[in-house]
This record gives sequence, C-alpha cells and structure tokens, in this order.
Amino acid sequence: MKGKKKNKKIKIKINRLITLLLFVFMICFGAIVFIKSDFFSLRYVKIINNNMLTKSDINSLSKVAIGKNIFTYDLKKIASNIEENPYIESISIKRKLPNTLIVDIKEKDIMCVLKDKKENYYYIDKSMEYVDKVNESDIKQNYPIVGMDFSVDEKQINYKNKNDKKYLKTLMENIKKQGLNKKIREIDCFDEKQIDISIDKSIEVVVLKDKNIDYNIAKLTKILLDLEKQDIHYGKIDMTFSKYSLYTYE
Repeated sequence: MKGKKKNKKIKIKINRLITLLLFVFMICFGAIVFIKSDFFSLRYVKIINNNMLTKSDINSLSKVAIGKNIFTYDLKKIASNIEENPYIESISIKRKLPNTLIVDIKEKDIMCVLKDKKENYYYIDKSMEYVDKVNESDIKQNYPIVGMDFSVDEKQINYKNKNDKKYLKTLMENIKKQGLNKKIREIDCFDEKQIDISIDKSIEVVVLKDKNIDYNIAKLTKILLDLEKQDIHYGKIDMTFSKYSLYTYE
C-alpha cells in the first residue's frame, strides 16, 4: 500500500512539472511571436539636440530602414554610422517601445570660424582644432569669424605662431564667458600687436594683443553695456591705451 501511494505521489509531481513546463513554454512561445509581430515594427526615429546637422542629415547617416522589427536593429552600428560625421562628439540611441528609436545627439562645441588670408573658412571646436571647411554663405550667424595666419594640412590646423592657438583658445573662452560670442561678428588677429573686433558690424574695437585677455574682454563688456544703456550702437572703441579706453563716433 505504501509503495502504491508513493508511486502515485511521484506521478502527480511529474504531471504537475510537465504541466508547468508546458505553461512556461507556451508563455515563451507567445512572447516570441508577439515580439516578432508587426506591433514592434519601427515606425519613428526621433532625433533630439541636433543643431548643426539637420534631421535629414542624421537619418541619412544612420542608414536605418523603417519597418523592420525594432529589436533587430544594431544600435551600436547605427551610432557608429552617425559618429562618422565630423560634427558629432557623441551619441546615444535607445528603443522606445513599441515602435520608436530615440537618437540623442551631442554635437561638437563650435567656438568660431577661422579665416585665412585666402578667405577660406573653417569651423573650429573648443580645442581650436579643425571640424569642417565651410562656405562663407553657409556660416551660421552666431559664430564669430576670426582672421588669423594659419594653414590646413590633412584636416589639421597649423598655426603660424606656436602661441596663436593658446591665445585664440583663451580669447574665445573669455568672449563666450562674457556672452559676447553672439554679438561679435569678426575678429582680425593678423596683426602681431593688436586685434580688431567688429560688434554687429556697427562698433569697431581695437584691443592690444597681450596676455591680459580676460581683463580686456571683461572691460569691453562693461563698455558695451554702458553704450547700450545710452542707446549707442555705433562708433569705435580704442583699448590700446594703458590707463583708459577711447570711444569716438564714426
């Protein structure tokens, strides 16, 4: 009797185990079928935080074909495709179920446009390195154009003077710090002793080309604020004197 009861309990346990395994199998099978269904077909690619590049540019770079199952896309490969563009610093791509890819772009921080003596134009990043060559007509208005003596070889900026790169970096950092980067249109650094700055093409500024960059730019900011309070938006500011700055109408 005891042997029969024991065998019966074992059979019950086996049957329960088989039922459980079948249930798990059916759930997994159903999940796989559901995941592979049209419900998860990619319909949208959402691009955020782009500025220099258009959404059309990024879509073209990504090489993503709409309509495939969202889980079949290789996100690392898509990111690698987009990162081939010189304006991209980094990128993050995430799936948003059921049918969307979110492409979060971080572009390089363009500090200015370098112009050589032949009037070739180049976008420069925060390290004062080459990003891309650009036509004058395509330059975005919020980037100052800096004239300087340099050459370009294999997408590398070769500054004529070894100190020019460091000087330019400090100059642009201080201009951005003071909020002048969107007001200044052009900076002429060809002269060895002074730089000429054009503010909105109506105010011309002359500043000594020395080590007091932070002081000079901070001082210029205060002068511009004073002129703005007086509703003055034209003239010339000469900051080459040691103890004072001279403003004249032109």
